[in-house]
Amino acid sequence: MTRIKGSKREDVEQKLIQAASELICDLGPNKITIRDIADHAGVNHGQIHHYFGGKKGLLEATYKQLAFEHVQKLDRRKININNLGKESVAKTDPEYFKAIIKAVADEHLELATLEIDEGLSIPRALIQQLKVATKKNVVTSEMKAAVAIACVLEYGLSMMDSYLDVVLDMNKKDKEVFMSYFLESRSAFINKLIKK
Repeated sequence: MTRIKGSKREDVEQKLIQAASELICDLGPNKITIRDIADHAGVNHGQIHHYFGGKKGLLEATYKQLAFEHVQKLDRRKININNLGKESVAKTDPEYFKAIIKAVADEHLELATLEIDEGLSIPRALIQQLKVATKKNVVTSEMKAAVAIACVLEYGLSMMDSYLDVVLDMNKKDKEVFMSYFLESRSAFINKLIKK
């Protein structure tokens, strides 16, 4: 089997990004070490320094990859202000949501917000869509609040879903009612702005 020049490097980089992604979701960026990531990927830890310049470079590449994949998943589902979907976005991409929450909890806001610099921020895209839909020349506080509420609900559900199931002893019917309320709440203020 012939290998294309550079493909070994790309394979190792992807293994490291995948390993970092999995560990970030479980432990957060502060608790993982270079050796943890390398061991999880099955590669020599020196390759992290060689390919990424260290842990910081690998974490940045990982968060960029997670954001890119998140946008692709939402694009495939055609998510926009007029169609937030019939299910929780957090449930369709739990790794992304967990990684963002872990970065914020570990006080690495710069990792959580890399998506902005990369042009991959879904909240920013939704705000721009609201601006167009409402025919406003500027982004208003109401637009920001509507998108923030949708984000808070999604991030909250991504972290609290299993806890709510246990603490409230939710059966299948309870969960269906909860999800209908959740979906209605998530889009309520966005829909209110669009209908003005």
